[in-house]
Amino acid sequence: MAASFGASLGAVPPGTIVVAQTSLAMPCRTGTHRNPLAAAGAAAFGKLGNTGFGLETLSSARDSGREGLRHPRLGQALAALRRGGKEQEDWRKVSAEELLTGFGESNDSDGRTLLATAIFVGTAQACMRGSYWAPGYGLPGAQEVDCKHVTRPVSCLYPPTKMPKQSAFEAHKREFIMRCEQQRSPLDVAAWILSSSVEDRHVAVLRFTRSGDRRNECVRYGHCTEDQIFLRTSYFQAFERMDGDINAPIGEALDDGGVIYTSNVGMLRGAVRDGAPWMREPAKVDVIWISLPPRPQKGESRLGLQDWYANDDERSVVAMSLDLAFAWAAARGCDALVMPPVGCDSHGCVHPPLGVANIIHDTAQRYKRYLPQVCVASDYHSHHEEGWWERFDDVLQNGKQKPDPLVLVPPIHLPPCTLVRKDARQLLEKTRVLSSRGRPASVPRGTTPRGGPRRRPVHR
Repeated sequence: MAASFGASLGAVPPGTIVVAQTSLAMPCRTGTHRNPLAAAGAAAFGKLGNTGFGLETLSSARDSGREGLRHPRLGQALAALRRGGKEQEDWRKVSAEELLTGFGESNDSDGRTLLATAIFVGTAQACMRGSYWAPGYGLPGAQEVDCKHVTRPVSCLYPPTKMPKQSAFEAHKREFIMRCEQQRSPLDVAAWILSSSVEDRHVAVLRFTRSGDRRNECVRYGHCTEDQIFLRTSYFQAFERMDGDINAPIGEALDDGGVIYTSNVGMLRGAVRDGAPWMREPAKVDVIWISLPPRPQKGESRLGLQDWYANDDERSVVAMSLDLAFAWAAARGCDALVMPPVGCDSHGCVHPPLGVANIIHDTAQRYKRYLPQVCVASDYHSHHEEGWWERFDDVLQNGKQKPDPLVLVPPIHLPPCTLVRKDARQLLEKTRVLSSRGRPASVPRGTTPRGGPRRRPVHR
């Protein structure tokens, strides 16, 4: 190991120094060449393992004295902010109000991407320097928070063939709680549980992505909703060295149905919609990562099954992934599991919501003795359309099963009705016959005009 590290030092260009490896620096797994471009951080947003150890030029490290704020890992993010007209040395000092008002309207995609980048840079600088100001720098009552105890999280891989032993489960005597939280992200709910409960001290947050998604191995954090786990916590430190921790490619591990369990992820910031204010007391959670198929087949809308799975095999894939995640959360001693409506119109997945709610209910009931609290939360815009959340909550709480399909009545084929145009002379003759009081000459006596027997009068 020492020889390989010494060999990498030989590739360092003249005039550079090697700074101590921090939790931000990603290890060099492919022996990439350390040239000045890589030292400036230009490859920081590429494939995992492309940036290697942190390098800075000798002049910049000595003259500026800002080694911790302009780390090479943040080079491309800082360059993107400069191109957007956002020049700032220490992004920890930018207040929540400045973040919300300085990046355009909420429907501006470029502005939202820059906002996510600014939040990520501030979080990364806080992790590297070990401190920040809460709730914001320069605000009344602000205090400097020491976050040096938030060390780099470590990940491990649980393949689908490996389930925890029965002895690893510890039964809880508390009453089982299942609830939904609307307009709140899973991270917000996890922070609320840790701050308000004395019993729930070990909380896990479930995240999901699409199977086969290139973003599963790409270091890009530009989505203010889907990438909150990277923007607000220290999870990005584990993600950027995850394939070394699990000793396997991330994409293959997830596509095979495995679960990546990351412990001691530090939560440093609040909700992005509020400007990601800094937390006075950083909390720690575990993060469980699964992947789901992107577009399973839904039921037919004409049968009333558009919100349920049409194929039981595709449903079982989701059920197995959730069962593995619940099992390891219970085996690791978690008191609560917070999760989004997995697969429902986010992260590239389009799953039927009521089918997902039914799977979560069934899985939570199996592990309720070992996992006493399960909460489903979401702040995603598509989950708050009229009636969506109410239907999801109803199935989640009551465990409603897939209904029988509607019985479609086949159309009744009536015989064709053809109108024949009658001759004017025939209609005139018919009218003359019906309007005359006398008996037609063609009708014999003692019969009615229609040919029936004439009724005789009854004399009393």
